[in-house]
Amino acid sequence: MDELRKQLEELANEMAKSLSDVTDKASKLIESGSRDLPETFNREKKKMEIKAQIGKNQRAVAKAYARVGEAYFNYVENGTSMDEMRDVIDLIRSNNKVIELLEEQLAALEAETVQ
Repeated sequence: MDELRKQLEELANEMAKSLSDVTDKASKLIESGSRDLPETFNREKKKMEIKAQIGKNQRAVAKAYARVGEAYFNYVENGTSMDEMRDVIDLIRSNNKVIELLEEQLAALEAETVQ
């Protein structure tokens, strides 16, 4: 539970930093008279949406790990079967793949920002 709380706090901090970054970039664009303001806002909005999706999937993975851990504990303590954990393990794999793809999208958007 503490690990999940820590991840949620980190996500909140990242979101706050992202919002601060967007505000800073908008201020700089306004000061410079740039016409790219709507495009920049859209790109930053997309980046924040991707980060939110990453956080959602990371929380799902953390919950799945907790379920696997609980099942393993019950297996050790009571000898109960862990056969039902196959679906949970597949869920972890798929969420990790989604996170990887989202991080690639985020990296591509951040590379556009640099150019």
